[in-house]
Amino acid sequence: MAIVKLRLRGGPYDGVPVNWDVPDAEHPPPTYQLKLHGAHEETGVVEYQRAERAPEGAAEAWIYEARDADAR
Repeated sequence: MAIVKLRLRGGPYDGVPVNWDVPDAEHPPPTYQLKLHGAHEETGVVEYQRAERAPEGAAEAWIYEARDADAR
């Protein structure tokens, strides 16, 4: 297993960095899911898709985008 650093784009977690334990850091899974929950919110799942490699020199290795542009 390897740790890959992601940056989430769009949805409720826009801009959030994530450390993810994956089998292969060069080829992480195509989707990343987070549970959305809170005291006054319904529980749901927000899905992010692998969009691109982060620019060289960035703290993260990969950018993942919210699958649904209207995700909240």
